Amino acid sequence: MGLKNAIRPFAAVVLVIAAATLGHAQPLRAVDITAQEQSAEMLIAERINAERAQLAPEARALAPNSALAQIARLRSQAMAHGAPFAHEDELGRFAAAELVHKDFGPYGAVGENIMMERDASRSFDAEAFARRAVAGWMGSKGHRGNILSRDFDRSGVGVAINGSYVYATQVFWGPPAKPAGRGRRGP
Repeated sequence: MGLKNAIRPFAAVVLVIAAATLGHAQPLRAVDITAQEQSAEMLIAERINAERAQLAPEARALAPNSALAQIARLRSQAMAHGAPFAHEDELGRFAAAELVHKDFGPYGAVGENIMMERDASRSFDAEAFARRAVAGWMGSKGHRGNILSRDFDRSGVGVAINGSYVYATQVFWGPPAKPAGRGRRGP
């Protein structure tokens, strides 16, 4: 009996097992990347406000702002598709501030936190990602300063997933400071 004849029964058994399990295989589920991104955005915003409430109680909760969220998404998507992972664009300008000033005018405080993570498992967990993003920002003096600053009263969060890379951006805005001692004078 040759090697070829010895392999045939083994191959037949493998085919029978494979055919038997095909009927019981789990159907593939489509991953809704947009829903995953939006879930992470919401969780990050919640965690940021929890940090503010605990560590800077004099700072009000950041109000969610759809224009700022759109800017944050644009920033995350741009970085996910090749823009520099930096606060500055290719020309060295503060990219988020340029976009914010188009919507809010030239005055007011603007801040940005960015984060990038490579997830080789390709199994995105919005809760875990939000926890790591906020913990990372809280561990950085500049990012923590943005989160706890009373200068900001609203923000938007944007998350972009591109393959095994995930980007998060939070854009902050606050109204211009009112000049001290400038009240109305009576006649």
